[in-house]
Amino acid sequence: MRKWVPTILVVIVLIVGWVYAASQNYFREEEAVQAKLLGIQSGDIQSITIHDTTEETTGAASSSTLELENSVWQMVEPKAYPLNGYSVSSWLDALSSANQELLVEEAPTDLDKYRLGTDATRMDIKLKDNREIKLAIGGQLPADDALYVRVDSGPVVAVQTETMTNIDLSRRDLLDTTPFNMDETNVASLEWEGEAATWMLKSTSGDGAAEQVWTLNGKSIEATDAVSLIGKIKNLSTADDVRKASELKGTIPRFTLSVEQTVNGQQVRDVYRGLTLPSEPDQIWVITPDGQWAYAMDATSLTEAEKFPDTIKASEGE
Repeated sequence: MRKWVPTILVVIVLIVGWVYAASQNYFREEEAVQAKLLGIQSGDIQSITIHDTTEETTGAASSSTLELENSVWQMVEPKAYPLNGYSVSSWLDALSSANQELLVEEAPTDLDKYRLGTDATRMDIKLKDNREIKLAIGGQLPADDALYVRVDSGPVVAVQTETMTNIDLSRRDLLDTTPFNMDETNVASLEWEGEAATWMLKSTSGDGAAEQVWTLNGKSIEATDAVSLIGKIKNLSTADDVRKASELKGTIPRFTLSVEQTVNGQQVRDVYRGLTLPSEPDQIWVITPDGQWAYAMDATSLTEAEKFPDTIKASEGE
């Protein structure tokens, strides 16, 4: 038996060593590193032009250009529309982090079969070092889980549909479509003066209060009702491109909304104006506090917000 002891010890050592090596993934093949679609960082991008062909333009190409100016992204074409900063930041991150899943064709000769011909969605990306990248987005793969994509004159590759959904954005996806800039947690008061109603919502909470206490026209209301009213106004959005407020002529005043809120520790008061044109009575143009932009809003949705306090009083009386 003694002569087998060394052999047994060697076997035990080998087993222990194998178990340890397995626990450290020594026997696992290295996972293949996916190739980046563009090979850039979001901070490398200086400007992007989106080319689009839609039914609205009857087949004609339209384009929108965004540029980084003084560390702030601005839309410069077709107009200096206001942008949604969060949407733009997420879009840039999606562009820089996108991976190519599959090499479809190294040297494509027929781009139309991938819908990468004249009907492809295209983006021109200019980097801070003056390099330019041309991105073409085509049709879906038969499995429906990826899209055909081509960078410059390179190969056709496949990129996950979810990834491309975050990249293939239109101008409207990047615009700030909500004129009322407010945060429920920062609002101290709202004062509405309009044709159909006049009311004041006010927070009476002191500094350091765990919960806000609200009054509507001097009468206490539930915090949930106050937050609901603020949210109803805050979430109103336009379905159209904004316009320069200076382009509106012969308008009729419909309402003013004064918003007091705390921003970066400072008390700020913003005043929004609602105007109509005699030729468009069912549309109200909301003018931003700086007087620069006009948002086309459906009159019905604004009237619902205007009269929302009536529903609060009705519910209290039940």
